[in-house]
Order: sequence, then C-alpha cells, then structure tokens
Amino acid sequence: MKFRMKKITALMAAAVLGASTFGGVSVMAAESTEAMAVPADQDGMVVDDDAVAAEGDAIPSDFIQGTFKPSETTVQAQDSYEYPFLGLNMKLPEELLKQIKAQTIAMISNEGWNDTADAIKYAYISWSEMTEEQKEAEVDKLGTAYDDWCNSLAKIGVIGIYDEDSEKELDEITGCTEHKEIGSSSDGKYKYYLSTNKDADESLKKEVEEIDVTLTEMTPFQQLSAFDQPQDTSNAGDSTTVGKFETKGVDGKDYTEKVFSDYDLTLVNIFTTWCSPCVNEIPELEKLYEEMKDKGVGVVGVVLDTVGDDGKQDDATVKKAGVLQEKTKASYPFLIPDSTMMNGRLNGISAFPETFFVDKDGNIVGETYSGSHSLDEWKKIVEKELANVSK
Repeated sequence: MKFRMKKITALMAAAVLGASTFGGVSVMAAESTEAMAVPADQDGMVVDDDAVAAEGDAIPSDFIQGTFKPSETTVQAQDSYEYPFLGLNMKLPEELLKQIKAQTIAMISNEGWNDTADAIKYAYISWSEMTEEQKEAEVDKLGTAYDDWCNSLAKIGVIGIYDEDSEKELDEITGCTEHKEIGSSSDGKYKYYLSTNKDADESLKKEVEEIDVTLTEMTPFQQLSAFDQPQDTSNAGDSTTVGKFETKGVDGKDYTEKVFSDYDLTLVNIFTTWCSPCVNEIPELEKLYEEMKDKGVGVVGVVLDTVGDDGKQDDATVKKAGVLQEKTKASYPFLIPDSTMMNGRLNGISAFPETFFVDKDGNIVGETYSGSHSLDEWKKIVEKELANVSK
C-alpha cells in the first residue's frame, strides 16, 4: 500500500479522500492525486470500493458530503516558513507575499510518502496564478474536483525535496519544465530543486527564483505532514503499564483495566472516526479476534477523538463511533479514553491507526505498530508477540 498526505484543511473531514492532516494529527491513506468517488448504502453510510466487499466497512456520509473553496485551503502569507522535516527554511520576496495575501497567487503544499509510510518520497511548495473565478470557486469534496481545480491554476514555480526515484519524475510531480538543483540532504538521500514553468509570467517567475532558501539538517520523520512542526514525543510511549482506569465504551458499558485480564495478550488499536484506513481495518481486526480469542488473544479499540482537546467527552463522536461499531459488526470493545489516557500511553500519538499490545497483568509489551494491516499481516504480528509473552 502506498501512502500520501494532502495538506487541505477543508477536506480533512473527508478522511476517505486521501491521507490528510486533521486536528494536529495525520491519517494514512492510499497514494493518489485523485479523490475517490464513494458510494453510499441505504443507511446513509459511505463505503469505498474495497469496502463494498466487506459488509459494514463504512464511513459516515456526513464526513464527505458537500463542497468547499479550495482557495481557502492554500498556505497563508507569513514572514518566514520553517519546515524541519524537510530541512528547509524560506523567506519570500515582498511582492510575492503581497500577491499571496491578495489571493492572486495560490501557495500550495503537496507531498508523498514511501510504501511503509516511514519516510518522505517528495514534498514541495508551489506558487500558481489564481484568477478571481478560481478564488471564488467551490468544488465537491468527493471525486477529482480539487485536483481539477489545482491543475487549472497557471503554475509559476516550485521549491521541493525529492528522493532518488522522485527525482526522475520532476516534470510530472511538479508540473514544471525547468529544474535547478539547489542542494542535497546531509545523508545524500534527497535533493532540493527550484523548478519553474517556462510558460509562466517572467516577472512572477523571477519572484519565485528570488525566494531566500536556507537548507538545514532534516528532523527525523514523525509520520506527520512534512509541512507540520515536529511534536514533542518525549513522554509518548514511556508508560510500561496501562495503569488503573475506569472508563466507558461507546456501547455505554463500564470498563476498567480488567478488560485485559481475560487474555494472555490484547491488541490495543488506537483510531479515530474520521480515519478511513482505521475504519477499513476494523473488519480485519474483528476476523483476527474471532480466529485468535481461543488462543488467548483479545482486541480492544480506543476511539481517541471521542474526547476533545479540553478532556471532555464528545457525545456526537461517541455516537458516530457506536454506529461504526455496529456497521462493522465489531464484537470487541471500543473504549473512550479515560482521564489518565491509559497511564499516559495515549498521549503524543501523531499518526493513526497506532497499535500496541498489553498482557493480562496490564503491562505494555512488544512493539508499537503504525498504519493499518491486513488479517494475514496481523496474524503474523500477533503470533510473534504472543510467542514473546509466552516465554
């Protein structure tokens, strides 16, 4: 599975469209420059093409219906730009900033991840002319409308970073025809290019060429958008146990740390209701649970977005999570995070889904796994972790 990130704020609710940044966290999804057209079932749920074959693999339709203005999702003008994951800082000329503020030029970020979602393939910032009609345009969240809008803009230039494979496809990736190498990463894995369009307005092209670029050491990737700021994960994953807790499931039942005591090993899957790969994985986890519960393996889901940034329960999201549990026919519990965030283990998570394992005594054991996996992949992982617990 290939992964991709799209920095499009207005599309974030449409998590099924592609990998998106939403609420400071990231979602992994299939690499594509086109958003998927998604059929709805009779209950108003939306399923992707792969999910049609898997009954109940669904996304609530209110996440993805409607339209938005792409011009409102472009990068805003500011004094300087620092992108630690790219090892790239920029300061734009005053005239270019002026036109970005006036929205006669659209500044847009784009990126692609590698197959395992643990490194960037390419990431770039582009500048394009934007007409008044394009600025006011509203497009559907579904389908190819956003990409069509982007392609309709008159590309001026691009500054970006590319791995060896992406470097061979600069014309296709950037939409530009002329490329000037401006540096490389310290490890030699990436090269930086200033790309321009030979057909662009000469004065605008000159503005892009005069952008002050400073290359720095790349910050280790955290599976966030390449254009996000790194998160402090010093406290993330430090917990060795889930501790004592009391919480509710989305089914309204009470749960404590004893939810882990019935199994030698429990897979804890942390997800959100708006994460398409997370939701599409639930039927696979249900199959895993049915096949392995008699072997001492349990499954627990934790729906992280059922609690807001203020620590209060989000009743609307709890309801959506309940619908997801019903539609996917998951028989394992979907927990609402407790006040301790499982002894702090749920803090600092930057990408969904994330999965870890707990033994019957509440100890956090084994490795942490990012991204979604198939049933066969999970079975291999669980067999390995179970064997380690049994030693």
